[in-house]
This record gives sequence, structure tokens and C-alpha cells, in this order.
Amino acid sequence: MAKKGIKLKVGPNGEIRFPKEALDALDVDPGGDVKLFIDTRRKILRLERHVEDVWAEALQPKEQKDFDDILQEQQKRDQDAADLFDRRTGDAPKEKRKPEEDPDLWR
Repeated sequence: MAKKGIKLKVGPNGEIRFPKEALDALDVDPGGDVKLFIDTRRKILRLERHVEDVWAEALQPKEQKDFDDILQEQQKRDQDAADLFDRRTGDAPKEKRKPEEDPDLWR
């Protein structure tokens, strides 16, 4: 599931335009069908991709990423992790505090 919510605007006729990343996550093209499940108690909507013939879709060859794309994604994740580590360790205090300098340190 998505980790970050996406704010969508409801149009004057009740229509909603989904961003490309939402359509990609559902694996739906514009004009495709989705199922909408409504939970009125918790005020939650859930969307699922709707497929008329599941067997016909299963026989379709899936688009696979090539090696260069996978390698590029892995390098980006590694770089993001290294950047996050540098950012978090850069914020750490350079000198250690001694307990006698701050009596509230251990409280």
C-alpha cells in the first residue's frame, strides 16, 4: 500500500482524476475498470483493479524490467540510504556530554 497519501480534488460532477502513480499502482490504464468498496463506518474507500476475464489476463505476458533498470533502481536506493545515514549522523552532537555537566541528563 502507499506510504504517503495523495490529495485528490473532487470535481463539480463528482469525478476524480487519478495521478499517474495511482494508475500505475493499480495497473490500470485511463478508461479501465476499478472496483470501489465503501466502508461508511470508518469513512474509508478502497479501490481494486477490476478484470472481466482473469484467465485471459493471466495468459498475457507481463512486462519485465531489464537488467539496467533494476541496477539503476538499486543504485538509487543505495545512494538514498547513504544520504540518509550522512544526514542523520551529521546532526549528532560532536562532543559527548558528561553526566556531571547536566544533572537532568539521566532523568
